[in-house]
Amino acid sequence: MLIEEISLRHFKRFREASFALREGVNVVRGPNESGKSTLLQAVLAALFWRADSTRREVRDSVTWGEPGGMRVELKGRADGISFHLVKDFSARRAELSWNGRKETDPARIQDTLREWLGVGTEAAFRATAGIRHDEVDGIAEGGKELGERLQSALGGLEGGPGAFRAREAMQKELADLLRGTRGTARNPGHLARTEEEMEALARRRDELSRAVAGREEARRRLAEIGEESEKAERRLEVLEALIRDTQERMDIEEDVEDLQRRYRVMEASLELIEEDEELAGEEETRYAALREVLEEEKERLEELEKRRSATAERAAELSRRLEEAAAMQPRPWAPWVLAAGLTLVLAGLAGLTLSPYMLALCLAGCGLTALSLFPGGYLRFHSGGEKLRELRARMQELRAEEMEVLRCMEGVAARGGCASLEDFERLRRGYLELAARRREIAERLEMISTWAGERGKLEEEARKLAADAALRSRRWKELKGRTLDPEGLQRALAEREELKRRLDHLRAERVRCEVVLSGEGQEEELLEVEEALAQLGERRARLVRRARALELALDWLERASRDSLASVISRLEEMTGDYLGRITGGRYRKVTVEGEDLSMSVWSPEKGGEVKVDSLSRGTVDQLYLAARLSLVEIICGEKKPPMLLDDPFVTFDSRRLGKAMELIKEYARGRQVIIFTCGEHYDVYADRVVSLAPA
Repeated sequence: MLIEEISLRHFKRFREASFALREGVNVVRGPNESGKSTLLQAVLAALFWRADSTRREVRDSVTWGEPGGMRVELKGRADGISFHLVKDFSARRAELSWNGRKETDPARIQDTLREWLGVGTEAAFRATAGIRHDEVDGIAEGGKELGERLQSALGGLEGGPGAFRAREAMQKELADLLRGTRGTARNPGHLARTEEEMEALARRRDELSRAVAGREEARRRLAEIGEESEKAERRLEVLEALIRDTQERMDIEEDVEDLQRRYRVMEASLELIEEDEELAGEEETRYAALREVLEEEKERLEELEKRRSATAERAAELSRRLEEAAAMQPRPWAPWVLAAGLTLVLAGLAGLTLSPYMLALCLAGCGLTALSLFPGGYLRFHSGGEKLRELRARMQELRAEEMEVLRCMEGVAARGGCASLEDFERLRRGYLELAARRREIAERLEMISTWAGERGKLEEEARKLAADAALRSRRWKELKGRTLDPEGLQRALAEREELKRRLDHLRAERVRCEVVLSGEGQEEELLEVEEALAQLGERRARLVRRARALELALDWLERASRDSLASVISRLEEMTGDYLGRITGGRYRKVTVEGEDLSMSVWSPEKGGEVKVDSLSRGTVDQLYLAARLSLVEIICGEKKPPMLLDDPFVTFDSRRLGKAMELIKEYARGRQVIIFTCGEHYDVYADRVVSLAPA
């Protein structure tokens, strides 16, 4: 297969681009971030991605900021025929045109590309013809498909099922057959379902056998249950009568106690009503006038009492302050000292003209004047006297106000028929105590009696209670000989509960026995179940034989697969060793390949034995796997010749081995197409075409 032109639209950094390629070695050169890896990915997208895919890799490949999807086109030749491939990821549509034909079905397009390339998946392509610089040794990624293709190449069955597919089909059939036989499974296989059906039928057979055997036992047990139930019911009737009479007597005792308590409450209520009536009469005879005055002058009395209390508090405060002012008043010597000092000062000043010694007299006068003016002297004497006079005046005002309040209160007392204010206060206290007692009586009556204040109803109710108590006492005496003591009652209650439980158990057992006896046709069903079990046993034997045959066939296929793969691997070893010897200048020529995962080792002349890949240098490992890739493409793809994509895979090669590797690639590219993606110009001398990419 040869790619002659690739066109991109809205694919990552390429909004609109087209590149022409040719047969032989094509070098796509450009600096970092110029789009080399993007172009390589676009080739893989055109060959392997489905246009209707919604995976993240497809979404991330759309140019940033473009609302639609991307579009990739390939033009080229396959088997000598020109083709045109279009994958429009925005319209989720693919189209392949060749030799006058046009195909739009995605699955058929991929089948056609598989025939042209020789491999059908991106993983297999990367493991053979698609080599990136960091995954030269990535052969094992497509190991399963490569092993299948190697076997197909050996048998000449290109495109056919091969041993791998036949083995997979048998493995699937065997897994479906045995699913659930070695553990739990959501969807068991045929063998497990058959065994489950057999287990269910076996359980049903055992149930039916037990049911048939238990029918006679049920008939015998029904007779025993009838006799036992009759005895228990007779005993239960006796216990029910005893318990009923005992509980009635206990209820009567409680009722009599309650009636007596209620009668005592009513007696107390009647006593309170009588006391309240006496207090009401006393209120009318003794406190009628006072009550009228208190009701009319209530607000005025409250105001007068407040004024009286406030006046008394202020008078007490003024008395305290008068005492303090009188205690702090200085002695009356200060005015005399001040007068003497001023006289001496004037005499001294007048005598200075006569004698200088008069200055001493003047100074003595100044000292006396200063002494009188010190704190506690004349100034304090003067201010203290003013304060005392002011306090005494305010005290007189308070006394006058207090006398006025007392006169007003005496007037109110006189209206209440009291000769003095003390008599009024004494009479009022007595009235207030009487009113408080009446309120207390009313509250207690309201709490203890429904008919508070209704003496007639209380007396009638008390008579009814007495009569009811007498009737219940007579009934209590009648029941006295037919009742149990408390301990006997507890035993009777326990025995009654035990009898009830026993009767319930006997009824349930009777129902079970009747159900057992009602079952008809169980013998016939037992025969049917045994017949069905025999049929399932035959089916299980057939399935076990089929599973054994599949296991034997799979074992034979495994051996045949290993034998057939061994011959292909020998060819792979020979071709890989030849390529490796040409790259390494003859240093390494012998390669060993093992297993379906194609693990490799190299014969080392220096060490005289085989060396595992992980013991080789990185450059030698890359050379080994490059040789293996070329060999795999030739063996697996045969004449298909897919394009080989190399993403700068020779970065670990020295200049000598790089030259030999490129000579090998140049020779390999005859009649094929090799596309090398690189940053430098060292591949240009080997190129049949160079494509330069501009920096971003």
